[in-house]
Amino acid sequence: MAIFNFQVILYSLSIIFCFLFPQTHSLSFNLKNIGREHGSLNITAFPFASISSKGLQLTTADKSGNMQQQAGKATYNDLLHLWDKSTGKLTDFETHFVFVIDSDGSESFADGLTFFLEDPIGQIIQQNVGWDPVNTSPITHVGIDVNSLKSNVTAPWYCNVTHGIENEAWIRYESRSHKLSVVFTGSTNTTRVKDTIHLTVDLRDYLPEWVTFGFSAATGALFEKHTVKSWEFSSSLYV
Repeated sequence: MAIFNFQVILYSLSIIFCFLFPQTHSLSFNLKNIGREHGSLNITAFPFASISSKGLQLTTADKSGNMQQQAGKATYNDLLHLWDKSTGKLTDFETHFVFVIDSDGSESFADGLTFFLEDPIGQIIQQNVGWDPVNTSPITHVGIDVNSLKSNVTAPWYCNVTHGIENEAWIRYESRSHKLSVVFTGSTNTTRVKDTIHLTVDLRDYLPEWVTFGFSAATGALFEKHTVKSWEFSSSLYV
């Protein structure tokens, strides 16, 4: 993010520009192939999350050890200015990421992956027991959760976790309509499919002005690899 500082000699000119053009607090990046070079510079990963040549690993990828009850979290190093307290204005934002959830051939697999926004002093803990939608087929699903592990809206996710098929997700928030949309890919047999869910929510009711954002994942009692291979994000708040 570039920050332009006017020199004193241009002070009067900068005032004119302030009246003509709204100030923007934007954030954008495009990590096309996440690798070790993005560690510490762009992304902070902990406690079981790490960055390797294969991407952002949210839980341990090595099946030889004890992979049960693991939780990993990774956040982008810059905070997102979600809304402005003085004007009440919200930002628009959108993100796209490519990910793989892989059970390494097992038909019994773990808890899944989350993209989140949270208070910088908050904590994401993802364990799904007792919170998954019941009587759904397939059991795998995509949901939008607001201030709870119980999803406000859900949709079935037709995927192939046993073979680690690569998938994509697009998340978009429209500040004017308060519409949060999630578009995601899946597969049925050999056919690639795409679905969407959305929720109308005023994020100012649940989150502070500045938030941290990123991914979390958990294994629960079973094994599963969670990898984010690429990630792009953009926002623009006009105040």
